[in-house]
Amino acid sequence: MPDAVTRFLDRSDTMLVRLDEQLRLAESAQEAAWFICEYTGRELNLADCVVYLPTEAGGLVQTAAWGPKRGTDRMLESRIHLAIGKGIAGACARQLRTLRVDDTREDPRYVSDIEPCLSELAVAICQDEILLGVLDSAHASLAFYDSRYEQAFEAIADCSAAHLWRLRQ
Repeated sequence: MPDAVTRFLDRSDTMLVRLDEQLRLAESAQEAAWFICEYTGRELNLADCVVYLPTEAGGLVQTAAWGPKRGTDRMLESRIHLAIGKGIAGACARQLRTLRVDDTREDPRYVSDIEPCLSELAVAICQDEILLGVLDSAHASLAFYDSRYEQAFEAIADCSAAHLWRLRQ
């Protein structure tokens, strides 16, 4: 039986229509971030997923979470604020490209969250070279993420970009 990522990629066109329909209902970037995070966590069967949004001060803030950071009623237990370039998510934001780290112990950019993790995947959500957010996930296992996860995250980020663009400010 195929795993969640393979199932998602096999029917990504149909799956992304569902995300697009949800995002059309969003009335704010924060609400869209929650839709993106919940959708990604649920459809890819992830233990952890967060969405960072850019701040007015030029940094990033965790806005939505799936997994241990998520409290009740779309509240976060704690929020990480990052400067662009700091941490793996911040480096992803600066470079506007996907970053996959197979062993966070070997990467000095890694910023630990609630529970230390051994692998991380961060994908920039951007349009016209403008950062709109970062879709990020960390896992307790070494080298958990592979090119299939990258492909799925990038498809979700691409689908989300137009909606975050519409909702910014």
